[in-house]
Amino acid sequence: MTENGSPIGSNESDVSRRSYMQLLGAVGLGAGTHAASGGSDVAAAAPDGDGTANGITVSDSGIDVGDGITRLDFEGSLSPAVQDDSNSVQIQSASNRNVVNVRVDLGVRPRQDDLWAAIQRHYNSFSPANRNHLYVVPAETWFVRSNNLDLPDHQFFGLVGEPSATLRVNDRNVDRLMTVGRINTSAGRARQTVMRDLNIDISGDYDAGIGRWYTYGYGRIENIVMRGKRDRLHPDYGGDLHTLLVNGVQPETSNLIRQCLFPDGHVIYDPDVAERGYAIGFSSEPPNQGTNIWDGCQITGYGSGFYVSTSGGRNVIRGSHVRNCGRASIRIGDNDHLQDCTVTMTEHPGRPWTALWLESGDRQVVDNVLIRNEIEKDTEIVRLTQDGRARLSDVNIVDNGGSGRAMRIDDNDQTQTVFEGLTLVDRSSPTGWSDYAVYVRSSNVTFRDCDFDLESQSDTSRHGIYVTGGNVDRLSLDNCDVDPDGASLRFGGSGEEHNVTNSFFEGSVTSDSGTTLSNVLWVGNRHAGQTNFRGQRSNWQGDFNFGFNV
Repeated sequence: MTENGSPIGSNESDVSRRSYMQLLGAVGLGAGTHAASGGSDVAAAAPDGDGTANGITVSDSGIDVGDGITRLDFEGSLSPAVQDDSNSVQIQSASNRNVVNVRVDLGVRPRQDDLWAAIQRHYNSFSPANRNHLYVVPAETWFVRSNNLDLPDHQFFGLVGEPSATLRVNDRNVDRLMTVGRINTSAGRARQTVMRDLNIDISGDYDAGIGRWYTYGYGRIENIVMRGKRDRLHPDYGGDLHTLLVNGVQPETSNLIRQCLFPDGHVIYDPDVAERGYAIGFSSEPPNQGTNIWDGCQITGYGSGFYVSTSGGRNVIRGSHVRNCGRASIRIGDNDHLQDCTVTMTEHPGRPWTALWLESGDRQVVDNVLIRNEIEKDTEIVRLTQDGRARLSDVNIVDNGGSGRAMRIDDNDQTQTVFEGLTLVDRSSPTGWSDYAVYVRSSNVTFRDCDFDLESQSDTSRHGIYVTGGNVDRLSLDNCDVDPDGASLRFGGSGEEHNVTNSFFEGSVTSDSGTTLSNVLWVGNRHAGQTNFRGQRSNWQGDFNFGFNV
C-alpha cells in the first residue's frame, strides 16, 4: 500500500521533473512543455502558436501541469498516436482495475441503492488473494441497508470518500456497519485495511456501531465523523456495544486511528434501567496483541470514551479530547501511553463517572493531561487500581464540582506509582462531611514536585492527602506544596519507611491514635499548621524542619 492509501500493486509511481522531461522526449516531445486543458483520460500534446517545439502543451484530465509538478502518472501505459498535424501526439492512459468507483463501476445510485450490498457482492466475487481494491465513494449521501459488511480476508481493502461522503444508515436492522478480519487468523486475514473521509449518519430512529476491526497487518481509520446519538438501549433498534473496536491480532500489527469525531453522544436513560448498557466510543479488547495509535480523536457523551484497559497489546492515545462521558472517560491498561489529552466534564452523563482510570496491567505512562471538572463527582476524578508500575507526569486537575474526591490510589503494593509535576486546583463544594482530595490506599506511592491548592466552596472543609487502608508503606513526598482548608496530610493507618522531604504543609499534619509510623525520614519540611501525631513514632530520622522537631 502506498502512503496515500492506494491498492497494493497499483501502477502509480513517482517521477522526478528531470525524468518527466526525459519521458516526454522518449515519445517525441521536446522541451518547453506547459499546461493546457484537455479531455478526460487523454493527455494531449499539441503545438502552441507557430507549431515549433517550444509550443508543445500537455494536459491530463484538465489538470494543469505547471512548474510545481514533480510527478507525472502514466499508469504504466504510453500509447503515442501521430495525427494529421505532425507536431501532435496523444498519450492514452489505461484505467486501474484496483480502484473501484462505487457509482461508475458498481452502478450504485446515491440516496437510492444499498451501497453495502453492492460492495459485499464485489468483494465476494474475488478470492482472498485477489481482494485488492480501493472503493471510492463520491461526495454524496449513500444508503446503508445491509447489516455488517463482512470483510474477513483480503490483501488490501480501502473505503474512502472523495473528498468526503456520507453513509446514511437507513434500516433498523443495521446493528454494526462492518467487521474487518477474524479473531482466528485461520478463518481470515485482513492484511491492510483503510477507511477515511466519511460521515456516518445514524440520526433519527436508528442506531449502529461503525465496526469491529481485527487487523492482521495494518489498519488506518481517519477523518470519520459519527452523526446522530447512539441509542443502544432502545428495545426496537439498539445497535452494537462498540462504536469503534480496533484489535490487532498479532504482535506485529499496527493500527492508526486519527481525527475521528463522535460529537453527538448517547441517549441518557434512568440509571436503574441499565447502567452498563451504554455504547462505548473507542475501544480495544482481547484478543488485541498489536499497537493502536489513537491520534487527535474527540468524543462527547458516550458510555465510555476510550476503553482499552483489557487489551493485551499497546494503546497510545495522544492529542485527544473526551467530554462528558460516563463510567470512565479514559480507561487504560497494560503498557498503554496517554499523552497531550484533555478530559472535560460540564454536563453530568447520567451515571457514575471518572475521568481517568488506570485499571489494570503494568508500565502505564501518562504525560501532559488536563482534566477540568464542573459537575458533581460520584466517586473520584482519577482512579488507580493497576497491577504494576505507573508514571504520571504533568497531570493538571481543575475541580470546580461537588462532593467526591480528586484522586484515589489503590494499586499493587509491591510496585511503584510515581506522580511528577501534578497540579491539583480544587475549588469543589464537598457536602455532608469534610473530605480529603487525595486518598492513598497502597504502598510505594511517590509525589514529586507536586502542588495541591485546595479551597472549599461550601461550608465543609477540603483537606489534602489521606493515607489510609491498613498498613501503607513507603509513601514519598518530595518538594510538594499542600495548601488545604484543614489538614495537609493525615496518616490514618500504620506504615513504615516513608520519606517526607523538602515539602511545604500549609495545614496540619496528623496521625490517628492507634497507628505506628516507623523508620521514617522527615527532612527539610516547612510546617505552617499544627503537627499532631497521635499514634506512635518509632525510629524517625530527620532534621532542618521548620515548625516541627523530629
